[in-house]
Amino acid sequence: MLNEIIVNGKKYNPEDDALTLLGILRRHLDQTLGDSVFLQQDELLALKSWLLMHAESMKRGKAIWLEESDDGKLYRLVAAVGKTDDGSPVLWHEPLPWPFDFINQSYRMDG
Repeated sequence: MLNEIIVNGKKYNPEDDALTLLGILRRHLDQTLGDSVFLQQDELLALKSWLLMHAESMKRGKAIWLEESDDGKLYRLVAAVGKTDDGSPVLWHEPLPWPFDFINQSYRMDG
């Protein structure tokens, strides 16, 4: 497994925080984004394994995720890392089946 990956000239490694690494994964998965990146297969596997290492250290039922919205009100989760209630580490992104006990949508709460 790789010890680092380079994205747009910046080095990333397993010690980078999970949210940063999740953002890189999202940029790879969605090639329509303005700041999309393309990871080689070994880089993608390393990134996913680093995220799973972060998941291992999380508490049961906890997750970090990225959301996106088209209208600013309804948000849809697009990638998540964490642990299920039974303690299984999870790295989720579309089109994988949703692993948690709540839906992957939320509404903006004003005020």
